[in-house]
Amino acid sequence: MPRLLFPFVLLLLVTCTKNIYINPETTEEGGRRATKVAYYIPQYAAPNEGPLKVERIAPQPMEETGKILYYQNYIFINKPQEGIHLIDNSDPSNPINEAFITLKGNIDLSIIDGYLYADQFSALVVIDIRDLNNIQFIESYTLSEIFNYDRYWAFEVIDQADAYEYIRFENIEDNKGIVVGWELEIRWENIPKNRFIFLDGFTQNYESAALAIEEVQSDTSIISQAGSLARFLPIGGFLYVLNQWELILFEIDTNYQPLRYGKTPLNNNAETLFQLNDLLFIGTTTGMLLYDVSRPTNPEFINSVDHFRSCDPVVADEKYAYVTLRGGTNCFTTRNELQIIALEDPENLEVISSQLLFNPHGLAIYQNYVLVCDGTAGMKVVDVSNREKPEVVNTYPIPFAYDVIIDYPSAIVVGEGKLYQYDISKLPQLELISN
Repeated sequence: MPRLLFPFVLLLLVTCTKNIYINPETTEEGGRRATKVAYYIPQYAAPNEGPLKVERIAPQPMEETGKILYYQNYIFINKPQEGIHLIDNSDPSNPINEAFITLKGNIDLSIIDGYLYADQFSALVVIDIRDLNNIQFIESYTLSEIFNYDRYWAFEVIDQADAYEYIRFENIEDNKGIVVGWELEIRWENIPKNRFIFLDGFTQNYESAALAIEEVQSDTSIISQAGSLARFLPIGGFLYVLNQWELILFEIDTNYQPLRYGKTPLNNNAETLFQLNDLLFIGTTTGMLLYDVSRPTNPEFINSVDHFRSCDPVVADEKYAYVTLRGGTNCFTTRNELQIIALEDPENLEVISSQLLFNPHGLAIYQNYVLVCDGTAGMKVVDVSNREKPEVVNTYPIPFAYDVIIDYPSAIVVGEGKLYQYDISKLPQLELISN
């Protein structure tokens, strides 16, 4: 930020920081003045340490739900930034909220042969869940400094800081660990007249925080089935993950340890991954990217379809890709629709049709029907038997439909604080099995 102090900037800073400009007593000497400066000092922890402890605890209410996985009769539902709900789905008519795995800072996850790979703020961590009653965090498998994260997530203004004219943040050193809190330290400093170090310290750091707001396995591995909003995806003995503007590959060795392998820039803000045979579809905020992953060690870009800035998960069948575009919030557009893209010639991708929706999120395809989680508008069943003329044929009320996994004859749908399961054997009709 420029050091010129415009009036509206001053107003903003004072408003956001409890009016800290209060003119304490100072002494002047040689054109400088000695005064007390309040420093916020970052406190660090390693994964599975202190507030980042990973453990199985009693089941928790599903108040907020995120990414969803299905694995060997269990449903794993992420509670954003907090951990993972563990649901025993042996009897879909009576799913049991069995336990909760604490995993602070978690958003995404994937499972390979009983090993759960997940993000914990900036780290990729591995948890042995082969015995779900006795999960084990594998400390030596942790890979640090992988993902971007909001380093100020735990920041709170400390009351004593209000008594000081200047506030600064000590620089964050990522190699020391994950920032889990801040402590206040008061230092005497000689401040040049008319120099607002407050702007240099607090504002620059806090603004950067606001912008902030990895021998090969065989193909016989048992992997989790993810929803359309997945950011982690096992492919041919590798774990593919997205970190905003880049695709990162981790080799999974014979002991299931992730090894840093490679990464490539995407030139797009990427959000979701979906694989169909040798094709990898990446949903981004500005379009769909298509890659050839016939050689998982070296994904090759094929083509892309661009659109106005929007949130963009994607699924596909043999001939078409299905993309939901969502407007509002961070998506910077008002478009809300399902787009169908012909894949017959991957070198020349073409949007052949679209269907107006309300606020679409995740989706899944089964034969001639697309199930769309349309946010507060519920679950939509879209008939795509004629791909050039898709049609919404049924709507099922769900307070906030977020994502869906099809495990025929069931569809597993996660909503706001609830898990729904439907029998889809009579599409386009859905029969509620449980919620």
